[in-house]
Amino acid sequence: MKAIIISSFLLLFTAFSHGQNTIHGKITHLESQLQGVQVTNLSTGQDSNTDQKGSYVITASPKEELRFSYMGMDTTSVIVEDVTKTLNIKMKQKVEKLREVTVSKKVLKGQKELELEYDSNPNIIKSAYGYINKETANYSLRILDEDEVGYAPQLDFLLTGRFAGVRAMCDPLTDELVVSMRSSGTLNRPTNAIQSLSMSKGSLSPGLSSGRAVFDVDGVILTRIACSTLWGNVRRIAFIPSYAGLARYGHLGVNGVVVVNTKTGTHTPKEVDGKPFDQAKLRNNYLNESAVVNAEGSGASLPGYLKELKESQSTEAAKAVFEENKLKYGNHPFFYLDSYLYFYEKDIAYSNAIFDTYTGLAQENPVLLKAMAYVLESQGQRQKAHSLYKQVYKLRPEYAQSFIDMANSYRNLDRPQSAASLYARHSYLLEEGLLPTDSMELAAIMQREVDNLFDLDNGSLKIKKRKKDFDERSTRLVFDWNDSEAEFDLQFVNPENQYFEWKHTMEEMPERIRSEKELGYAMADFLLDNELLGRWKVNATYHGNKQVTPTYIKATIYRNYGSKLQSKEVKVFKLGMQGVNQHLFDLRIPSEVVQN
Repeated sequence: MKAIIISSFLLLFTAFSHGQNTIHGKITHLESQLQGVQVTNLSTGQDSNTDQKGSYVITASPKEELRFSYMGMDTTSVIVEDVTKTLNIKMKQKVEKLREVTVSKKVLKGQKELELEYDSNPNIIKSAYGYINKETANYSLRILDEDEVGYAPQLDFLLTGRFAGVRAMCDPLTDELVVSMRSSGTLNRPTNAIQSLSMSKGSLSPGLSSGRAVFDVDGVILTRIACSTLWGNVRRIAFIPSYAGLARYGHLGVNGVVVVNTKTGTHTPKEVDGKPFDQAKLRNNYLNESAVVNAEGSGASLPGYLKELKESQSTEAAKAVFEENKLKYGNHPFFYLDSYLYFYEKDIAYSNAIFDTYTGLAQENPVLLKAMAYVLESQGQRQKAHSLYKQVYKLRPEYAQSFIDMANSYRNLDRPQSAASLYARHSYLLEEGLLPTDSMELAAIMQREVDNLFDLDNGSLKIKKRKKDFDERSTRLVFDWNDSEAEFDLQFVNPENQYFEWKHTMEEMPERIRSEKELGYAMADFLLDNELLGRWKVNATYHGNKQVTPTYIKATIYRNYGSKLQSKEVKVFKLGMQGVNQHLFDLRIPSEVVQN
């Protein structure tokens, strides 16, 4: 059975990787077309150059990478997907920063300010001698936050793999965690602690302590700790290797200090002078309401055919407009999707006929199928949405998003066992090396999805209820987008008109977007707590998707997340107008926005 499963997936992956796409597009800088831009397929070595109009043509298979390079411009790389046909690239001028003339200013904050910012700033860690901000420390320091900690199978693997020159081991018999620096990087070149393990007696050798690092756990300095008492309870962790950082620890710190902040032992104030503290750092950002437009669009922002439909005096007149425009836009799927949405509340039979035409055009295109699936889900048509998610899953069996979408769709149909089976299958494929492993945020998102499934359906799944690590009253916002090339900003505006922004652009988060393309997911989630009640606004600024097509974004709102009172609401928005801050929806929720 195992061989059959592996063979089936290998066949699917082989079929996926062998199809070549002919890709074309234009390369521009500001409003100018660039001639002579080199376009290279990094997998095959094939080269192409743009002509006088900035146009190019090249072939590539899914998962291959195209590089766009031009003298004086920043090099851009794009991973090709199954649907990639057009890639219009906007190049940016390369800016060289000279160290000789670069002036950097570090604003030193007091301990009280650092304490208040701890929850929202992953660059801060608490030690026995106060809070340390790695951005203003006078020595190099790396801090791993809670999400990064969760990726390692054990604490010793985490320390060895994430901190240069550091080695760690959990003694299998005593459960003691032993940490040391490699001899070439130590302060006084002590004996390597890891090599001093005496396996004959199943414990550490008596002379080991001279080369071992000590531990600063929630402000308490310890010479020995057990692996099992910390694992699963670590919030942040850092390793201090330098003289400057270890001076306060005296002779105890000569071999380095492991600073650990636990979930249960780290408590930060939520109020200042009786008022909620804004951990999302919103207090200095005030929104200019005049700069925001409604996402529904109006006037020139609407396609001509949609404007005509909205101006129709009757349903029959609108049908005549649709039939007339079909002669011009009959090959454009988004024409049918817009028309389906318009007629859905007016003539269900007519809208269903448009739906059939759309799905016929989109049957091999997962981006188009997902856009309609989002719409159906928001309309409560869960069975029809499920059939489209299933089509996408067949087209993209190696995409993590396919597993998540299908699992959530099964939950919509009250089939938690099927959802759990999908997550189990995904885990199995990861273990077998048939899917790429996560290096960014996907693992944490998927873990929240699995935990929520088990929390709410533990009875039917016959498993023990898991311990929660968040407030059951919290609100969770999940955003999915159908096109992985989409770049946009999400803006969360609190009741006092202050905002926090999450920028999903190549300029702001190139590593995350690369991870999304490699692993196959297009989603982000945000947890909101209960500090400040009021009406929040959610806005978005669209920056395009390297084509001239819109992107559909689905917002799923979970209230009372993780409790038996959990509720779910789905909203869908079409992003087409670029460079404009658009209002998506209002939501009565608590304060702090924290991206997870």
